[in-house]
Amino acid sequence: MNQKLVIAVCTAQRPKMLQACLDSLDKLIQPDGTELAIVVVENDPVPHFAGQAAEDMKTRLSLPVFFYHEKRKGIPFARNTALEAALEHGPDWIALIDDDERSEPDWIEKLLAACREHRAEVANGPVRRIYEQPAPHWWKSQLLKSRPTGTVITEAPTNNVLLSARIVSRDGLGMRFDERLTFGSEDIDFFRRAHAAGAKMIWVDDAFVEEDIPASRVTTGRLLSRMHMAATSGAFNIVLREGRAKAALHFIPKCSRRMFFGLLATIIGFVLKPVARKRGEKLYYYGLIRLMKGSGNLRGLLGRAHNYYDVIDGN
Repeated sequence: MNQKLVIAVCTAQRPKMLQACLDSLDKLIQPDGTELAIVVVENDPVPHFAGQAAEDMKTRLSLPVFFYHEKRKGIPFARNTALEAALEHGPDWIALIDDDERSEPDWIEKLLAACREHRAEVANGPVRRIYEQPAPHWWKSQLLKSRPTGTVITEAPTNNVLLSARIVSRDGLGMRFDERLTFGSEDIDFFRRAHAAGAKMIWVDDAFVEEDIPASRVTTGRLLSRMHMAATSGAFNIVLREGRAKAALHFIPKCSRRMFFGLLATIIGFVLKPVARKRGEKLYYYGLIRLMKGSGNLRGLLGRAHNYYDVIDGN
């Protein structure tokens, strides 16, 4: 009997990126004994891909694709709707990919083969980032970390992942994304809980997707805002899982160190910039990043939401 694998894509106001993503999925090598289908969840108050727009996109693809709408703005709402949509098609496996990414033709084949070989229920692969313009010299870009395929992991993002339907099905673990985490870390939290529930999770080193990074995402303000958001959501996640008192004991000393050394580095970098511009800028922005992380942690402890994802990069 063939197995069913459903690929879920969440999208919002990025029709060109979504089309490129779906075109890449349509070129996937179909693993033996596996049926593929795609579900797309549009996270916007008013859907763009309705009626004729959805039909036009479907006609371009050879794989069956189904469109759904989630009007509540927020990534965990869209992701949970995507899980529900995928389950409607009776899958054995569910894959998640972002709308600003494109898969390699052997992406699913590599993830599924690794799960079968290593008897895993979750497989996470690397993302190759394609920058529209270079990031500033002071920014430490995320680099691919090569690890042997089959390496056990304890957390994963949703930008390149395959999971057994048992993890989300009602007669399995029945897991969903925490809808309180509307401003980040909902994916890391989800897979940490999956690991804690006994799901074996592995890294697949050669199952690549490519992510387009628009120029708007590497401006100084946007980069600093992302650091602030990540620190906010990380602290808020700990508040939800371990309580505010325990989170405060962990983060308040860390926040104090980050704020103190961040302020010191910013001042020294500012003074140094006129005589050693590149070195001074690097120290100055290192300090600002520390300040963003420290203030973000405090924001998360207070449970205050962040608006980073209110701005949509790309089209």
